[in-house]
Amino acid sequence: MGETMTKSTNAREGARSAEEAADLLVTVAETLNERLAVTAGELARSQDVLRDASNELMAAFRGAADRMVAAQRLPQGDAATPTEYGMVLDHLYSAVEHLQSHDLVNQLIDAQKLRVDKMRGKLVEALELASMPVSDPASPELWIERSRAMLDCIVAGIAEMDKEARAPMGDKKRAGSVDLF
Repeated sequence: MGETMTKSTNAREGARSAEEAADLLVTVAETLNERLAVTAGELARSQDVLRDASNELMAAFRGAADRMVAAQRLPQGDAATPTEYGMVLDHLYSAVEHLQSHDLVNQLIDAQKLRVDKMRGKLVEALELASMPVSDPASPELWIERSRAMLDCIVAGIAEMDKEARAPMGDKKRAGSVDLF
């Protein structure tokens, strides 16, 4: 009888340990998901700042172009000097380079946002697995099975992110691809 009592006590302790491990895994997944949400928000704010800077740059670009057009319409004796045109053109070329940089950075941010969103989706999926009731809370095997399923889901998300990061550049449907000018 003492041996049966010891097995029962060991099974309860094992189930409790397995449940604690599953709870810890839930805490880790929730924390990662929260941090990824913050990262996604920061990426979105970065894009907003970049968009605003690009709009300002575009306004300056248009202003320089308008100035050149106005200078060309001046009467022959009042025309701007070639040096002035050269300065305006330098500013225009610089503006074009900055706009190209904006496009590149925007594509990189989009790729990172996609990767973060995919990982967050896998973490949500893992947390959904954790929310299902356990049929026998005293069974360590069920808690371990749940933890493994959650870990498999998280690892699959990480593998998907890694695969996306190594996608061939010619495949524009894949995250991580960036088109250069």
